[in-house]
Amino acid sequence: MANIPLYYFFWILSCLTPGISGDPAQREEPVEGIRIAWDRSTLRQLSPTAPKYAGYARMIVLHDGSLFCVYECQGATHAIRSFDQGNTWTAPTVVAAPENGIARVVPEVLQLRDRSILVSYNLRPPGNNTDSTKRFAIEVRRSVDGLQWSAPVRIYTAGPEFSNGCWEPAQLQLPTGEIQLFIANEAPYTQTNEQEITLFRSHDNGAHWTAGETVSFRSKHRDGMPVPLLLKNGREIVYAIEDNGMSGQSFVPVIIRTPATGAWRNAPVLAESADRAHALEARNRVPASAYAGAPYIRQLPSGETLLSYQSTEWRHNAPWDRSDMVVAIGDDEARNFNRKSRPFYFADSTKTCLWNSVAVLNDTTVAALGSTNGVGPNTAVWMIKGYVVPPVTAPRHTARVKHPLFIGGYGPTQARMGLTWDDRQLYIQAAVKDTDVVDNQKVNDGLQFYLDPGNQSTAAPVKGIFKILLDAAGSVTFEEGEKGRWVTRESATIDKTVTRRSDGYRIDVRIPWSALGTKPGPAIRFHAVLNDVAATGHTYTEPLSGNESGKPYTWSSVKLVTSKNGHP
Repeated sequence: MANIPLYYFFWILSCLTPGISGDPAQREEPVEGIRIAWDRSTLRQLSPTAPKYAGYARMIVLHDGSLFCVYECQGATHAIRSFDQGNTWTAPTVVAAPENGIARVVPEVLQLRDRSILVSYNLRPPGNNTDSTKRFAIEVRRSVDGLQWSAPVRIYTAGPEFSNGCWEPAQLQLPTGEIQLFIANEAPYTQTNEQEITLFRSHDNGAHWTAGETVSFRSKHRDGMPVPLLLKNGREIVYAIEDNGMSGQSFVPVIIRTPATGAWRNAPVLAESADRAHALEARNRVPASAYAGAPYIRQLPSGETLLSYQSTEWRHNAPWDRSDMVVAIGDDEARNFNRKSRPFYFADSTKTCLWNSVAVLNDTTVAALGSTNGVGPNTAVWMIKGYVVPPVTAPRHTARVKHPLFIGGYGPTQARMGLTWDDRQLYIQAAVKDTDVVDNQKVNDGLQFYLDPGNQSTAAPVKGIFKILLDAAGSVTFEEGEKGRWVTRESATIDKTVTRRSDGYRIDVRIPWSALGTKPGPAIRFHAVLNDVAATGHTYTEPLSGNESGKPYTWSSVKLVTSKNGHP
């Protein structure tokens, strides 16, 4: 790597941050709430290593606490199970095998109230099919043990051509026992490229199904890939779709909703309906030049909703099939999704992650599942776990500092951080687990700490907002915002210690409130970025998940509390 000063390296990174339009000092509504911190050490391949392709994985937690996962592989739907929270998995069993050249793929799984397992899947003839007897269709099978499966139940049959097929089933069960199964359906539109979402209902655990109902449709466009969710408030059913009819956009995630009582009396939800809306908060919309499709939605026990989708928004002029998996966090009504993160990070822009999903494992842990060629030689199903990071508190200075903040999703290096304070100073401690500490180069391993001590919550760095760059060799650079940029300031009053440890290093920083031009208030905003330099020269920077380095209003809120958990 070229010998360039540490501060200059980070200055380059700052310049690569997209520019801020408008007044950088403008206060923005701060982004509050949880974040999801991904842990690269939990990465597991779930599908077999031999096939060149396996993907479209969906996972649930069964009533006994085991994990159950279905995915497509070699034209079949496979199922696997884990009894140790995803560390190891059973050998796959075949739920539905291809027959007569027709694949049984793109599965979804649901455990019913009677504890049986219902798997839906899509019959797909070859793409060049000319045989009118080979048709696209939707079927389900049930199992009581996840090993032996019932005969298939046909729900719907579409056309034989790829352009008139049916696609991507997904189902939920209501407290009444009714199962609602949704599909993307272009069979009714044989003369156009339009597509609707069609709903089927079952009142006997999937043995029989009603005729289809059109529940959403946008004329001259395509509603696709529905994933339903009964919200925990019990008042609404929502489903996420990809919609290519939003003004000036390619496919973007959209939420369709209906009251749970009398569900879908508002159907079909058309283009201008109030029950159809962008999933992403306005400040977090995907650029018009980017693609964002294949959404998936789930809800945490605490109420927050999680939306995953595949997107090119982090890539430059990439085709749709060079997407990243993105996860955003919404409120308990499946609105205002923000705090985006990428569970699977690839330095190689030719790698991709498609047909993804998320699963809620418990109160504190979620799993992201992707079909990716970015980890091994083939496209396979991979899982990574993420930790739910609740809003952070900083107690008055204590001998032992807790580390609730975590960075460790991009590579093997991990940083755990925490803050304390007193009337004189703010104290930040970070423990970095790194088997290959680089501290003798012009660019070294290290951390960047971002502080908004006055909780200004601006659109860009301004006076009174700070960045501290500290590397593993103890070099420190102190910067302050100014009109959307960073300006170096005197760092003499900042006390720092870097301690080498057997598994990495620890950073302790003490920053006088006087250096920050303020006194401690009820809360500050905090952000951090890990810089990892490998001996091979490969360098990556990883931010705290869900935050944007150049936008202080997105940084994590840290409440300053006394020993009695009150305001200072």
